[in-house]
Amino acid sequence: MDPLPFTLLEGRIPIAAHQHVAALYRGREQAFCLAPFLAEGLRRGDRCVYLAPLTQHAAMLERLEGLSADPARQISTGGLRVEAGESEWKGLQALAEKTFADAEQARAPGVRWLEDGGWAVSAGFPKPRFFEFHALLNFQVKHYPSVALCQYDLATLNTRDLFSSIAVHRHLLLAETLVRDNPYYIPAEKFIPLSPEERERDLLKLFREVGFDAGKLVEALAGYRSLHGASPQGS
Repeated sequence: MDPLPFTLLEGRIPIAAHQHVAALYRGREQAFCLAPFLAEGLRRGDRCVYLAPLTQHAAMLERLEGLSADPARQISTGGLRVEAGESEWKGLQALAEKTFADAEQARAPGVRWLEDGGWAVSAGFPKPRFFEFHALLNFQVKHYPSVALCQYDLATLNTRDLFSSIAVHRHLLLAETLVRDNPYYIPAEKFIPLSPEERERDLLKLFREVGFDAGKLVEALAGYRSLHGASPQGS
């Protein structure tokens, strides 16, 4: 266990190394609120990846420039990769593997993976494989000091994809609340063999309990083990 958090999101939410977190937000403006996570990593020499729809790249680079992270230089030296995604599994898996291999070769102190899930639609990546990739990303972050933050826009996310995004992330960031050890998390070895119906069963029950209201579903999850200022121990 790391004695100190890998990072403090918004300066107060401790995230330990080796964690894979789903962050749910609403609306385009909120899509860039985690830019400081990347900027901090670039300043300390971490290898950073921003994976998002092409339409979001310029805005994120502008934010990083405003945070004195010098994104142009970081891209040229390999510290930052800005990607629009892949249409096939092999390309996506190669991106993840190369990110961690390059960090190890460069002896970088850490890896930071910031992803906006909207890229899958624009790149034409198949949804079932998208969530399988994220189930497996839980293993990948264990092999190097790293944090993967995966954002999902509630304004565009359908209910089935919301369920899947919750199921494949062990930790959730909802309404500025970190829910550690998400009660609906399904480990990769269990998630991948399940049918879509089996993957969604428990979450569908909760969804019924909140009257099929996605906003209330998120509130219910945020109310589970709210850990403002909690210890960074555990992953």
